[in-house]
Amino acid sequence: MANLLVRVKVMPKEAEIKPAQILESIKSKNSAIIVRSSKEDPIAFGLVALIADFVTEDKAGGMEEIENAIRKSDLVGEFEVLGASRISADIKTTK
Repeated sequence: MANLLVRVKVMPKEAEIKPAQILESIKSKNSAIIVRSSKEDPIAFGLVALIADFVTEDKAGGMEEIENAIRKSDLVGEFEVLGASRISADIKTTK
């Protein structure tokens, strides 16, 4: 079965909240969600958003699992799904 990659922009509830704190809070709400990558997106006046790529199974309700985990976090002000894509194969890299 293919996986679903969902890129989400998450705004903190308060400017003092760091993106790493938001990410840990979201992961604690649903252990089935895998974080593929994340980065900080400076907005203004010390406010920094989180851009994260979440991976879940491509099944009915997969996207809702991610959205519900984000909504359950007390550190999240608002969020926006920037995109979603199917991942049909695991690409392995060599060092």
